[in-house]
Amino acid sequence: MIATDLDGTLLLPDKTTSPRTRDAIRAAQEAGILVIPATGRSVIDMPAILPPELGELAVCSNGAVVYNANADQVLLERPISAGVCKTLIKEVSRLAPGTKFATLIDRGYGILPGPGYLSLMQPGNHGRNPDDLDEISLDELWAQDAVKIIARHASIGLDELFEICQRASHAGVNPTTSGVPFIEMSAAGVSKASTLELLATRHGIATSEVAAIGDSANDVEMITWAGLGVAVASGTPDALAAADQIIAANTEDGVAAFIERVLHASDEPVPS
Repeated sequence: MIATDLDGTLLLPDKTTSPRTRDAIRAAQEAGILVIPATGRSVIDMPAILPPELGELAVCSNGAVVYNANADQVLLERPISAGVCKTLIKEVSRLAPGTKFATLIDRGYGILPGPGYLSLMQPGNHGRNPDDLDEISLDELWAQDAVKIIARHASIGLDELFEICQRASHAGVNPTTSGVPFIEMSAAGVSKASTLELLATRHGIATSEVAAIGDSANDVEMITWAGLGVAVASGTPDALAAADQIIAANTEDGVAAFIERVLHASDEPVPS
């Protein structure tokens, strides 16, 4: 298995994939390698950015959802319970008054912005336009299970807010960041790594047979978990530190070059 992040890793800056990358993915699949995108993005983004070669199986929302884009079908959901949402939001609000929250619901198809959230949201965040959304009360926000809780603050820096969310994670969440100006929280134990492990087990693939490629904090767990952890050269310091191997940046077709090397190595004869 080769698992790859999308933004900053597989995708070019314009959110497309190069012909070389698509050719490499097809060649890997023809060689019997399962290639799986693993992203923080929700299912609503997938049809627009996934190359056709990767449409059957994608890990979305940092591991909370497994999705088939070709059929627009959610295959697995690992949500945060409503009770945990309530406890977490109350705790973070106590530690950092003024924090604004939103939740992704309905397998990632829907979003609920809490009080004040839309004033901090930029067009395109979460694949949506804030002008198309209406805020709801906190009582309504934490009344439903969620695939992701989102937290942001107008005056507290992202690193500090992340530390606060980590302090509150005993409520039953797993906080992370992905290069965007907000904190993303999945259910405790849910990450790209843990969901990829489920998929690998279902396909009879050992961890030692997995390579995971990423560029950001939300990739560190899968880079560390995989038999071969890989980071692109343009990745964050924590992703680079976690990796066994550094490859070229997404702007230089680093993932494609990595796949080509893997396939070339598999073609070499085994010494007698």
